[in-house]
Parts: sequence; C-alpha cells; structure tokens
Amino acid sequence: MKKILAACVALIVIIGIVLSLYKTDAKSFKKNNSYNAENIDTLKVYTDSWDVKFKKSNSNKVTISAEGKQKDKAPVTFQKDGENVVISQKAQINSGFFEGFTFGNQGGTIYINVPESGMNNIEITNEDGNVQLSEVSADNIAVENNSGDEKINNVSAHTGRFASKDGSLKVENSSFEKLNITSESGDNVMKDINSLNVKVSSKDGAISIKDMTEGKSLAVNTISGDIGLSYKKAPSALEIAAKSNSDITFDLDGLKKSNDGEKLKKGKIGEGSNKVSLSSVDGSIKVTN
Repeated sequence: MKKILAACVALIVIIGIVLSLYKTDAKSFKKNNSYNAENIDTLKVYTDSWDVKFKKSNSNKVTISAEGKQKDKAPVTFQKDGENVVISQKAQINSGFFEGFTFGNQGGTIYINVPESGMNNIEITNEDGNVQLSEVSADNIAVENNSGDEKINNVSAHTGRFASKDGSLKVENSSFEKLNITSESGDNVMKDINSLNVKVSSKDGAISIKDMTEGKSLAVNTISGDIGLSYKKAPSALEIAAKSNSDITFDLDGLKKSNDGEKLKKGKIGEGSNKVSLSSVDGSIKVTN
C-alpha cells in the first residue's frame, strides 16, 4: 500500500511539473486586418472561449483585431469568403497524453469595429465567452450563445435574435423592428427598448423590461422566474393578459379589467390595438406605467 501511495504522489508531482511547463509555454498573440464594408454582406464570428466586442468604427471600413495567448497555432483566423468575412477562434488542444485538455491562460478578446452606416448581417456563434455590442447598427443581428454573458447597448437593427443556453442577457437603449430572445438559463434584463414586435421566452430566469416603448406586440413567458414590465410613457392603446400561479399586479392608468382572477388577469386601455401577453408558471408578474 505504501508503495502504491508513493507511486501516486510521484505521478502527481510529475504531472504538476508538466502542467507548469505547458502553462509557461503560452505566447502573446496579436492580429489585425481591415475590410471594405461595401463588399461585405455578413460578418460571421465563431468563438470557443474568447470574448467578442463590437463597436462603432470611425472609418468606413470594418476593422478587426485579436489579442490574447497562443500555444502553437494561431488561435484566431480572419477569412474573406465571397461576400462574407469569417472570424474564427478555436480552443487549442494539446496532443498526446494531454489530448482533450487546454493549458495556460489562452483567453483573449476579438475586437470588431463596424462603420456608423451599419452592416447587412452580423452572426455570432459563441461557445464559452462574453459578447458585447455597443453603438452598432445592422439589418439583422443574430447571436447563438452557449455559455457566457451578453451585453447589448445602443444597438439598432431590423431584426435582433438572441439565443442563450446558459448566461445573462442585458439589452439597453436599443431599437429593433423585431426582437426575439430565447433563454434556457439566465436572467434577461431590458431597459429603454423601442420595438414593434418583441418575443421573450425563458425556461429558468427572471425577465425585467424597464422603460419600454409601447409597440404592436409583446409576448413574454418563462417557466421559472419573475416578470417585471414598466413603460417609458403610459400606454394609450393596450390589450394585456397575464397568467401565473403566483402574484399578478397591474398598475396602469386607464386600464379597464375584463378578468381579475388570481391566476389570470386581463384588461384594456383605449382601443387595445397593441397586444401584451405575459405568462410565468412559477413566478410573479408586475406591470406598471
């Protein structure tokens, strides 16, 4: 038994030494390039672990830069593919005995600056990193997020689609004709949003919408989590329905209730041409001016 324990200790020490050598082997990585925005239809970003930050550019070109750590091969590539620009970051996996493991501080950030005039399409597929978009406009923005936080600020688009499996989403001071948010786990916070059509769906997480501008359609549902909704200006033509097994509170000027049950409340303001539907299986719902 003593020999087995001694052998295990020795093996652990050897592995520790090898790991330390791998950790110190990571080198600094920098890369940058620029593209004429007029020749780009879609910006496609694929990341395994690095953060992605979009910002407005001061030029009429799309400028891309990446800074972080690399083990052997370049962790980030830029490629012009027809009318698309593809930015790809892959986690570096060691071969041999340590195949399947990543070592060292290999994190980094990809910076993408786009012209003020905007882009046609922005598509982001993120595995495990944070995504940030600020002062960006595009016809269509789509983000597929596996694990990581998303921050959207001062963004405008015809359609915005944000899907997340595990991570929080924060959207502020932004406008969309159509906004679709789906979340499996994580809170969704929206503030000062202007959108005609909004759909938010969550399995597990609170949904907070503050200073909302009255639009044509708003549908919010969650399985487990509270829903809070407040308007920037008191609605003038709203038909609202809320369903929950928990508390439901309406505090809206001019609301005429047609149903005031414990689990279901309905009402109308004015002609009720704009529709709001809220539901939570296990969470409270509160709506105010």
